Amino acid sequence: MWGCFIRNGPQMRVLCIQLSFHEEYRDAGALASTYNDGIYYIASFLQDAFPGICIDMCQMFWGERPQEFPLETYDYILISCLATMYWSNLNVLDEIKRRKNPTCHIVFGGPHASFAPQEVLQYGDWAILGEGEYPIVQLIQALESGDSVDSVENLCYMGADNRLVINKTSHYSAITNKINPALLRSSRRGRIQWAAVSMSRGCPFSCSFCYSIRILGRQFRPKDAGMIREELQGIQQEIGSRRFYVSDINFATNKHFCHSVADAVRDLGYKYIAMTRIELADDRDLMRDLKSAGFEEYYIGVESEKPNVLNTFNKRCDVSRQQERLLKFADEDIYVQSGIMFGLEFQDIDAINHSARWCAEARITHPVFMCLAEYPFQKVLFGAHQDVEDYRIIIGGPTYQHYSYVGIFPRHMRPSVLQRKILEAYDVFFERAFEIETRPQRRMRLKNHARCVQPGNEGMLKHIRHLEKIETPYYTPAGTLREDVLRNDFEERYGKLRDQLSQAVRHEPATLAYQV
Repeated sequence: MWGCFIRNGPQMRVLCIQLSFHEEYRDAGALASTYNDGIYYIASFLQDAFPGICIDMCQMFWGERPQEFPLETYDYILISCLATMYWSNLNVLDEIKRRKNPTCHIVFGGPHASFAPQEVLQYGDWAILGEGEYPIVQLIQALESGDSVDSVENLCYMGADNRLVINKTSHYSAITNKINPALLRSSRRGRIQWAAVSMSRGCPFSCSFCYSIRILGRQFRPKDAGMIREELQGIQQEIGSRRFYVSDINFATNKHFCHSVADAVRDLGYKYIAMTRIELADDRDLMRDLKSAGFEEYYIGVESEKPNVLNTFNKRCDVSRQQERLLKFADEDIYVQSGIMFGLEFQDIDAINHSARWCAEARITHPVFMCLAEYPFQKVLFGAHQDVEDYRIIIGGPTYQHYSYVGIFPRHMRPSVLQRKILEAYDVFFERAFEIETRPQRRMRLKNHARCVQPGNEGMLKHIRHLEKIETPYYTPAGTLREDVLRNDFEERYGKLRDQLSQAVRHEPATLAYQV
């Protein structure tokens, strides 16, 4: 694929780091299985591209710490993270930057690098926006050969004049690599409940809140079913887990692909959770075929039961059939996880409670109630849609959001109140769910979910107290948002940064080109 690349001198040494969530992040045990596969695909791709390369893996979810590795000895340190992982590990990043070899290059990738490159570049030399396999190989080849990095795709960095430089953006149609299971070896790994794996990339929809399509694109690109089988078997043999979290953003996009996967893995006896859209419920034959192969649970993109919410998010689904479709999953005894989002102007406390009860009545077994997630400066940097204005996003601290920052949205509800009502929504959900659910296995799943929610409550209450301090200057004693104060404060803190970002150098216009 890349030809023979022989490095003159010592063997190339690379450390790949997956940052972890804040220690008080709710339900961290489950979430750890969801967002940790990308760095392994990058490392596996590097091993194919550079035979003889030495790669060490640091998985912070397993208790490994970058500080315990010989940071001074690496040529490249690759770091993957979400927003809250980044802000929760600044002390770790400080030490990496301080101890690294002066000739070592720090490269950030993953969601936070893709949407806030200006932040990760405070600690790194390079940021890769979006898919990283081909770009990281292109970057290393350019740096090792002393060539220009202008043609390295998806690359972002600070130029000589302290202006952000954004190279051409591409997605790739021929990424067919699989995780090398040897990279999963660790003395601290312990028992893994779910192993993450990717079977496809891309989603043809364009929900406004979804940052994943900006990373992976809208073209659906499945792997070969035989390769998927080999990858699953390799991971299972290494770590012992027979349960997999399929991290695709819309697994059931292509019916033929789903049937081929079911046929390929049915005899393995593994279990899967896959992310997909609710329309899968319209094809009972497909649901049953997949269930016979182990797909007994899905993370369904529900978001809300309200038409105005889903229309705002450009969800493009038949809202009138939301509950009907969810009940079809329950009828087939298929479990449903789902994120339910709040934070829009027309979502008040009654709306939160209504959604919580509705989740129970629609037989969702594992709802995750969350705030609308948004990044600032997306219009300035990428010309992308934002549901929330920059000044209503408070930057700079660990949050209980997967991707985002603390935000003042909706205007009529303080962030601390919103988080408190989200916490209380679980009580509303469980009360109603146990009233109407009679099947023993499903009641057991509800009890398990309740046990997962409970340990994070104290951390969430601590976070709420933190929000109460942050938000105080921006509200009157009566609870009215002082929007002018909020806007002026943001301008004072970040106006200069916004202007700098607007002057970013683009070597080529951003595209959605797919390359082999």
